[in-house]
Amino acid sequence: MSKIAANLVEEVESKEIEKPSRVRWWLAFMFFLIGLIAYMDRSNIAIIAKPMMEDLNMSKVQFGMLASLFSLGYALSQIPAGIIAERIGARKIVMIALIWWSVFTGLTAMVKSHGLLALVRFMFGVGEGPMYPGNVVFNTHWFAQQEKGRAASALLAGSYFGPVIAPVITVAIFQVWGWQAVFYIFGALGILVALIWYIVGRDRPEDHPFVNKQELKQIMENRTVTGDKKTLAPWKKFLKNGRFWALGLQYFIVLYIITFFLVWLPTYLMEARNFSLGEMGFAASLPWLGIFITVMSGGAISDLLVKKGKSKMIARGSLAIAGLIVFAGSMYLAAYATVPWMNVLWLTISLGALGFPVIASWSAVMDLGNEFSGSVSGWMNLWGNIGAFASPVLCGWLAQNIGWEATLLVSIVPVFIAILLWFGIRPDHSLT
Repeated sequence: MSKIAANLVEEVESKEIEKPSRVRWWLAFMFFLIGLIAYMDRSNIAIIAKPMMEDLNMSKVQFGMLASLFSLGYALSQIPAGIIAERIGARKIVMIALIWWSVFTGLTAMVKSHGLLALVRFMFGVGEGPMYPGNVVFNTHWFAQQEKGRAASALLAGSYFGPVIAPVITVAIFQVWGWQAVFYIFGALGILVALIWYIVGRDRPEDHPFVNKQELKQIMENRTVTGDKKTLAPWKKFLKNGRFWALGLQYFIVLYIITFFLVWLPTYLMEARNFSLGEMGFAASLPWLGIFITVMSGGAISDLLVKKGKSKMIARGSLAIAGLIVFAGSMYLAAYATVPWMNVLWLTISLGALGFPVIASWSAVMDLGNEFSGSVSGWMNLWGNIGAFASPVLCGWLAQNIGWEATLLVSIVPVFIAILLWFGIRPDHSLT
C-alpha cells in the first residue's frame, strides 16, 4: 500500500472512531450561568431589604409589592414568550431577555419614587419572562428524550445556585459601595453574558459549526421533534385538557412557596431568629444550596428511571410527590424549632425538597409539549408566577399580622393539593 493510500485509510478510520462532541452540554452550562445571574438579580433585593426600605421609607407591604409586581410582569410575559421562542428560536429571545432585564436591574438603583420603582420591577419581570420558555425550546431541539431531565437541571440549578452565592456577594458589595452598587454591578454582568450567549449559541444542533456528526447523530436518533415545526400551538385543545390545567396549578403552589424563601427568608432570619446581617448572609444561602443539590440530582435520577424503562409518571410524578411530602414535614419542624441553627437546617431540607417537584415539572413540560414545549412551559410558568405574585404581599401581610411562625405553617396547607394534582398530570402521554 502506498504512503498516500495508507494516510487516507488512517484518516478515514480516525473519523469513524471520532468521539462525539459535547457542544450541547457546554451550552447547557451556559444556561447554568444565565440562570445563576437571573436569580442573583432577583434575590439581591431581598438581601438588602432592610437598608433599602429604610433609605426609601418603605413598609413591608410596600416592599413586598415590588416583588409581586416583578412576578406579575414575569407571569404576563410567559405565554407570549413561549410562542415567540418557538418562532424565532432560543438564541435571539434569550439574548434580548438578558439585555432587557439587566437594564432594568441597573435602573432599580436610580429611581427613588415608589411608583417608578414599582414600574421598574414590573418591567424587570417582563424581561426575565422569556428565559425559561427559551430554555425549554432549546432543550427540546438539542437533547434526546433520555437527557431531558439533566438538560432541564442546567438552567434550574444555576437559578437556585444564584441565591446560594448572592447573599455573600451582595452583602460584600453593599458594605463597600452601598446598596445601589449591587444593582449596577449585576446589571453590567448580565449584558456581558447576553453578548457571549449570542456568539456561542445556536437554535439547533444542525446549525452549530462545532457539533460533529457523531453528536448530531446521538441527538437526532432520540429527539422527539423534527426541528421544522413553526405552526401555532393548539391552544383550544390544550385548554380543554385537564392535565394541562393540573400542570399549571401545581406549579402555582410550588412557586408560591419558593418565592416566600426568595423574598422574605433574609428578613425572617433577622427578625424571627435574631441573626446579624453577616450571619444572615451565610444562613440564607444554605436552603438555596439544598435546592441546588436536589435540582441537579433530581434531573439525573429522573433520566435514569426513564432509561431503565420506568414510566414517566414514576420518573417525574413520584419524584415530585416525594419532594412535596418531605417539604411538609420539615417545614412543620422548622416552624417549631427553638434553636436558630436547627431552624435553618429544617428550612434547608424544606426548600431542598422542592427541587424535586421543580425539576419534575420542567421535564414534564417537554414530555407533554414536544414541539410546543415553549407554549406549554409558558402556560405552566404563568401559573407559577401568579403564585409568585401573590406570595410576597400575602406572606408579608401574614408575618405582620399573625407572626412568622404561623406564616411558615400556612405554607404547608396547599402542598397537599399539589400532591393530588400530580396524579392528574400523567406525563407519559403528550398533549398533542
